[in-house]
Amino acid sequence: MLKRLQRRNFLKTLGVAVPALSFSSFCFAYEENIASQIINKNGFSDITTAVLFDLENNQITESHNQDLRLPLASVTKALTAIYGLETIGKTYKFYTDLYIDGVITDGLLDGNIYLVGGGDPSLTTDDLLKFVDVLKSIGIENISGNFYYDDSSLPEFTSIDNTQLPEESFNPGLSGLNLNHNKILFKWRKNRGDYDLELEARGLRSNAQAQNISIVGVSKSNSVYDYDIDEKRRIESWRVSKKILGKSGVRWLPVRLSSSYASEVFKSLCLQNKISIPAPNQARKSYNELNLLLRHESVTLFELVKKMLDTSNNLTAEIVGLYAANFWGVQTESIMRSGEVMTDWFDYITKTKGSTFANHSGLTTESRVSSSDFIKFLYRNETRNILPSILKSRPVYGSAAKKIYDSQIAVLAKTGTMHFNRGLSGYITKKGVPKAAFAIFSADIEKKMAIRSHQLSNPPGSKNWLYRAKFQENAILSNWAERYI
Repeated sequence: MLKRLQRRNFLKTLGVAVPALSFSSFCFAYEENIASQIINKNGFSDITTAVLFDLENNQITESHNQDLRLPLASVTKALTAIYGLETIGKTYKFYTDLYIDGVITDGLLDGNIYLVGGGDPSLTTDDLLKFVDVLKSIGIENISGNFYYDDSSLPEFTSIDNTQLPEESFNPGLSGLNLNHNKILFKWRKNRGDYDLELEARGLRSNAQAQNISIVGVSKSNSVYDYDIDEKRRIESWRVSKKILGKSGVRWLPVRLSSSYASEVFKSLCLQNKISIPAPNQARKSYNELNLLLRHESVTLFELVKKMLDTSNNLTAEIVGLYAANFWGVQTESIMRSGEVMTDWFDYITKTKGSTFANHSGLTTESRVSSSDFIKFLYRNETRNILPSILKSRPVYGSAAKKIYDSQIAVLAKTGTMHFNRGLSGYITKKGVPKAAFAIFSADIEKKMAIRSHQLSNPPGSKNWLYRAKFQENAILSNWAERYI
């Protein structure tokens, strides 16, 4: 967590431009700029920004378009991780609470039950089952009052990026009460010429349904999936084209109304365990006078963001970013507004200006940063003390791969991939010690903007473009890693 003086100074900068400062101690070595040679040969000269910074000599040893600002895709999560850890604290744990009021007589709770979310992005169906087990242990079989759920610890958003296809599970809604990363499992099986379709909140110990989410198969449709949401009635409806369904299969679909999903699954688990419970209703109140039955806590924030970087989970990234903005006391009426707060923080710690982070996961082309500015984030001691320990090791391919590995050189990095957008950034280490920081971002904005709605799932030329971007990335990284053998 930032020191009080740092917090006060940062709060003064919110919404205020910070003068750009340069690394006056940096020097440049252009004698053999292999990165530019590789980029130019690949035809990505005008759409790539790259920097290699030597941490021992405090100098940029190679760069290409170092001031060009481009989207960085999921590399954004590396920034979000450090932003969250420094703002909220490494040991912080998200929570979910179960309260009751009233008295219990002969299995009847003459009162109400409350499921209160504390923003936990990792809550699962099995975790909800623990709450049900507590109700059973104290003998509750019926509830005469109401079942309330409270998601007000964070604002509710029905998606991260509204330009995505509706069926993309990496683009769910979110709120202060979330479940199963706000995904639901769609299962189908052909049965006598038609299909049995099911939506399931799957856990390791338990499975349940959410009555507010439905899916039907249709014979004629202009799209693979159609989706409707009724926020007032808290209902989500899916239609899937039967033409794309084989004999059987499964896939994850996103959930938009996360708190309704969690509360409906909790109700389903109660009914499975012979606890009669009313339909869920939203509530906002103080819980100081109520009886806390159980508080479920997540793992520490440090462990959460490490897993977030490993799996590149968008939901966790957005929740961490939103929660950090709440810490600063900033109202986040949109995810973009929360991204602006993180942008101000980035400007403050790097003493730069001009970057834009439109959200916390990178699921957008609206974010922009240069490789030189991102290096200033990687270079600072506070980042170097934490980020290498939570980044994944990335293999380097090619003729030098064995020599690099045998020299105990490793690349710790976060990748990011969207259509016509690729990012890679992190550290080159030797025997576990960071020797260099690097950033490589490529994006063809014109091609990205030219994608039509019916091409979103597989834009023409996207796969080949990504292959070239990854090939370029590996060639640069292999040459850079060889410097430290």
